[in-house]
Amino acid sequence: MNTYMKQSLFAICFLAFGLACQSQPQNAPAETKASATNGKPFTIKGKLNNSVSGKVYLERMNDRNIPLKVDSVKIAADNTFIINGNAAEPGIYQVNIANQQVIGLILDGGENLSIVADGVSTPDKAATFSVDGSPAMAKFNQIVAEAQKFRQTQTSLQEQFDAVSKKKDEKKKKELQAQYMAAEETYSNTIKPMIADLGTSLAGLIAINNFLNPEKDFEIFAKTAAQLEKEGQNHFFAKLFREDVKRRSAGSVGSEAPDFSLVDMAGKPVKLSELRGKVVILDFWATWCGPCIMSFPGMKQAMDKYKSNPNVQFLFVNTFERVDQSQWKSTVTNFVNQRGFNTFPIIYDMGGEVALNYGVNGIPAKFCIDKEGKIKFKSTGFMGSNELIVQEMTKWIDEAAK
Repeated sequence: MNTYMKQSLFAICFLAFGLACQSQPQNAPAETKASATNGKPFTIKGKLNNSVSGKVYLERMNDRNIPLKVDSVKIAADNTFIINGNAAEPGIYQVNIANQQVIGLILDGGENLSIVADGVSTPDKAATFSVDGSPAMAKFNQIVAEAQKFRQTQTSLQEQFDAVSKKKDEKKKKELQAQYMAAEETYSNTIKPMIADLGTSLAGLIAINNFLNPEKDFEIFAKTAAQLEKEGQNHFFAKLFREDVKRRSAGSVGSEAPDFSLVDMAGKPVKLSELRGKVVILDFWATWCGPCIMSFPGMKQAMDKYKSNPNVQFLFVNTFERVDQSQWKSTVTNFVNQRGFNTFPIIYDMGGEVALNYGVNGIPAKFCIDKEGKIKFKSTGFMGSNELIVQEMTKWIDEAAK
């Protein structure tokens, strides 16, 4: 499934585990500089495979994903180093080896880590490393490996699907769709127990946020948020996670659809509550979102299928545009005119408030609202074919109309 996600600190930070590049230590202002003197103690011992001179910097990622220098130690003559610190609260750190190699770490406090690293890259080989001493990080990296395997399978199946689609081989398309669903189920069943083992650790929160589907697995999100509350965890990431779950729950299946009043391309107001008694399909999208645009032909087919039904209303909610509000309407108008989508019933969510009220964290995001004004179905992403989109919309609308 193709989806453009709104960037969050969770989504950005987990990528640090694959870094092996240069990074300049940041000298943060006193009021924002990370502390290494309070909290749970931890130790990081390092051994470098190559001769490296200079210092090793311990850096903590702040809420803008900028590394702030916490501590530094000189690399010993035998190419070893030891950093003793304290984690005031769980956080994402990186060990910066003389600005030559960066190693990402998730620290809750209390760890005794051992790092073996090359320290430098060569023209023929990128710098490598291993980290021992943190069961949570080891489990997290296993989950990352499973995610990478699934992504490779996903890419391969998508390429095959695109090829047979050009040949209009419907039998093979269905076979590939079945293979994808089976692979997705296997992947989900593999990583869920692994994520459960991480509990409410920071690695667990990052894993849930990055590798589970908030539509299909919302119960796990909600239970984890409740457990964080029960445990009294109020660190930055715990608060961020709970706030995100609270926001998502506003647009959860079975809940009352948040009302809104937006204007369409002709300047006419559109109020959701005035459509009560109809089945309403909301499609949140943006002009820069590739998967959104790829889904439009299928959405047009679905819309055409129900165009004679006065009790079905499609609304394409334009949101998260990357332009000033003064340029918003002209950008959208030019785009839909050029692409031939100017017959779509488009409404403007310029501040993104409606999308946030519906818990939209990635686009395209689709919602089916039944005749009583409740959210009946929701999904995020492009399903890969027009046929699947029409099938999904047909199922949603027919079920919601009952």
